[in-house]
Amino acid sequence: MKTVAAVLALLVFCRPGPAQTKSANQLSPNVRLYEPMSLTPERASRVAAFVQSVVGPGCLVAWEGVPHAIVIRSQNPSDLDAAEALLRRFDMPERMAAVTVTVPPTDCTVYLIRASSTPAAAPSNQQPASPPTSSVPADLQSAIDEMKHSFGYDRYSLWDSLAVRVNGSGGEMQGILPMDSGSAPYIYTMTYQRANSGEGKNVYLYGFEFSIKMPSAFYKDGIESHMKTDVTIHEDQKLVLGKIRLLPSENADLFLVLATKFH
Repeated sequence: MKTVAAVLALLVFCRPGPAQTKSANQLSPNVRLYEPMSLTPERASRVAAFVQSVVGPGCLVAWEGVPHAIVIRSQNPSDLDAAEALLRRFDMPERMAAVTVTVPPTDCTVYLIRASSTPAAAPSNQQPASPPTSSVPADLQSAIDEMKHSFGYDRYSLWDSLAVRVNGSGGEMQGILPMDSGSAPYIYTMTYQRANSGEGKNVYLYGFEFSIKMPSAFYKDGIESHMKTDVTIHEDQKLVLGKIRLLPSENADLFLVLATKFH
């Protein structure tokens, strides 16, 4: 009888329900389970990878088939909260049925936002040199406010903006980010495999990838950091794609914000 009761208790505990995050009294305080309501396992895995790239390496986010949930692990409670909030935001069905095979003339702009912090112990005359940047455009303020809500950087500035004319067959762009004279170059590469348009003014970019090669005194060919994700964006939306880690000495990271304009 005790064995039967234990099995019944286990079945009750594993019974599926709506999307939720398991409370701390069921798991370690450093672990949460997010059970998606609308995501397929394949999309849940991609969403988890994207959230991982945004929150950073201190927080591990991964889809696990055994609990049929996304597992969040971090020693920092604020990282757990940020990851959970992003998972809830992207917990929606993928609208593949609306995709067509043509793309109307569409201009995309990728804004490279440099988010930086000042070390509390470092005197102002010992701060690392920063590349030339400018104020963030007013129409990106909503995206900046979103980042300020989730991340604790002191300053947000515009490092560069990249204009891309989207077509269905894919594309690639490569260049050098603005730097002071005499500074080693930061080389970027931006590609996407293909694009489709959907119902309404939406664009789907598949296999979007942005990489940046940073100079390093310890590595002859520099250090490369990158992000890769599929993108769905609506006209006039300012979409924060993710975060790329820069060299630790810079006390800064790079955010990508994407905007589109149809013709």
